[in-house]
Amino acid sequence: MSIIPVLREFKGKSLIVFPDDYVIIDIETTGFNPKNDEIIEIGAVKVCNNEITSIFQSLIKPRNPINNYISNLTGITDEMVVDSQSEKEVLDAFTSFAADSLLMGHNINYDINFLYDHCKEHLDYYFKNNFIDIMDLLRKKTIPLQNQNIMALCEKCAIRNTNAHRALSDCLAINDLFQHLKRQYKPTHCIGKLDVLNFSAELGSKHPLNKKKCPIGKSGSAALVI
Repeated sequence: MSIIPVLREFKGKSLIVFPDDYVIIDIETTGFNPKNDEIIEIGAVKVCNNEITSIFQSLIKPRNPINNYISNLTGITDEMVVDSQSEKEVLDAFTSFAADSLLMGHNINYDINFLYDHCKEHLDYYFKNNFIDIMDLLRKKTIPLQNQNIMALCEKCAIRNTNAHRALSDCLAINDLFQHLKRQYKPTHCIGKLDVLNFSAELGSKHPLNKKKCPIGKSGSAALVI
């Protein structure tokens, strides 16, 4: 039996950029299927001009019990969420916090799919934010990574993540990883990967874009295409 892909018509675009303003997100869930499983924690860190300005974190009370595998992985138990708000209430607050910000995360497509489907279900709202996957940046700019979980990445970059698999701690670790990359490579501005490919194809093989350069950004300097 073939699997019918889920159509998320208004889902945001995946970009490869190095912004100064963004919101890092991470969620914990009761399983890996947005259709059947629930969100039990949302964490988010808002960054403006490369500085953390505000933090969002909330546990969520699911409709169904949290299984032992998820509790062992995340440390989140039924007892911890018994007095927490519903998924609808927390999603409403989170979407207000994130607004239309550019989002960042680790394997973020997973988080985006959950947020898109559950915002549509609970809020009748299309979650349209564009997003960056820190893994795409790491794959393009570092040596190949055998272990791609957050703890291994933090260890490679000498970054501490004292409470892995909890949403807020993972967000803070992702921000440290991203700022580490920015300090190392110092790009200033880059448009989305697909836009770069489409634009450079129109201009021909001799255009500077096809030599791994971006157009001049607002700051007046060019950046690497990654």
